[in-house]
Amino acid sequence: MIQDEDRLIAQAVELSQVPLIDFSPFLNGDANARREVARQIAEACATMGFFYLTGHGVPTEMRQAVFDRATDFFHLPMEDKEEVRVNDELNRGWIYAGDREKLNANSRVFEQYRIQREFDPDDPLLKTGNPFYQQNRWSSKVDNFDKDCMTYYDIMSHLAKELIHAFALGLDLPEDRFDRYFQNSTSQISLMYYPSLPEGAGNEIKNLSAHVDEGPLVILAQGEIGGLELKTLDGRWISAPPVPGAFTVNIGNMMMWWSNGRYRSTLHRVRNTSRVERLSVPFFWNADHDVVVEPLEELVARDGEAKFPPVHVGALLGRFYKSSVYIPFDDKK
Repeated sequence: MIQDEDRLIAQAVELSQVPLIDFSPFLNGDANARREVARQIAEACATMGFFYLTGHGVPTEMRQAVFDRATDFFHLPMEDKEEVRVNDELNRGWIYAGDREKLNANSRVFEQYRIQREFDPDDPLLKTGNPFYQQNRWSSKVDNFDKDCMTYYDIMSHLAKELIHAFALGLDLPEDRFDRYFQNSTSQISLMYYPSLPEGAGNEIKNLSAHVDEGPLVILAQGEIGGLELKTLDGRWISAPPVPGAFTVNIGNMMMWWSNGRYRSTLHRVRNTSRVERLSVPFFWNADHDVVVEPLEELVARDGEAKFPPVHVGALLGRFYKSSVYIPFDDKK
């Protein structure tokens, strides 16, 4: 059970146990260089489900700006944050999770700010009533909040598209094989704030409990404070501390299903015991709402069977968000 996993202590390990991949040859190299990077990524996805990514081309100042805006927001008084709290009608904005006075194995101790793509006011997707296609909410108390976050969103979308191309090549498929599933992406930035757990909190107490991500791909910008832990295929929990300048990348269930099990989603969690606050910014690269994810036919032909059933993106992500932040969704939309 997940709660049992959260009682296991994570080992501090050498960083070499988590693959570190230089992406610059994929972005700038020839066909052979691109295939070599894709091979490294495929190996990491098959054996760990996580890897560090350098050479990604995202400017340091752009990444720092989004951390600065996150700090500005999370340091606001509670009443200012309440003005942009997520509600039943609008799933973008601020989320407060956890009773920080009565901690137990079910506790989740974090704050989150959800941001998705921006829409022109006359975009027909806004008229569908779909909770994944809505306008963002921005706190008026934070200068340049929308500008810095959406600049980051756009560059991360570009990086995610390149990574998806590498994932396809790593499966010996055309590099544009996944592009058709990301025409109106339901992708999301989450600004995450993890206060330090109180001294003496039992090992079963986590900021964010053990889970796997449902979408295909997550590109995580860690701050300077560690706390991320992941489970290896041999059953150990290990720490995955931040690497300066690198992103921490992991695949989720949808990529595992598309790959017919060749790539593996991995349990991970957050436990901040640093005695200082921890911030991170994951970018969730999600497929279109109405995409049905199932093992790719080319891989089923190689394997002789589909190892996973079809799943509707909107229905699955709606249930996942509802269970994780107590926000109701209508799966029929």
